[in-house]
Amino acid sequence: MKRKAQLGNLQGIIVVLILVGILLAAGFFIFDEFQDQIDNDVNTVTAENSTTASAEVYINNTGYTVANEGANCFNTFVVTSAQNRSSAHSAINIVNITADANTGIITNSTDETFDNVTLSYTYQSGGTACLGIETTSIAMLTIPELLGLIVLIAVIGVILAVIFNVIPGAKTQGA
Repeated sequence: MKRKAQLGNLQGIIVVLILVGILLAAGFFIFDEFQDQIDNDVNTVTAENSTTASAEVYINNTGYTVANEGANCFNTFVVTSAQNRSSAHSAINIVNITADANTGIITNSTDETFDNVTLSYTYQSGGTACLGIETTSIAMLTIPELLGLIVLIAVIGVILAVIFNVIPGAKTQGA
């Protein structure tokens, strides 16, 4: 019976680990919901080209990332028009352009390539609050990486506690 009392501390440690896991999961969920609920500003870019962007604007099958992709909580990206500057500003059919709404990467779904393009597009982005939540969410992603190490340290601590509590008890009982 005495051995059962010595292992009773293990139950508290397990409960604490479960509560920490539940709190982490709830934190991930809450931050994700807050990020989705923050008001987004609608932004319009007219005529992004090699003069206004830091690099040549192109449309091909490898993908071009728009200049404003780094805006806080960039999302809902839509290409509204594209013109080929190499061919007297002829319009490019935007039906053939594939745009990733969350990353701002555009590709051409046909074999045709355009190496000098003027793009117009809209996107939504958040303000400082969105940046804060986005930064916190990214920082929270390191917790699962360290969770295995934390659990390992806790298990080693439990094993050491059991060994040091059982061995002295065995010595006094055996004497």
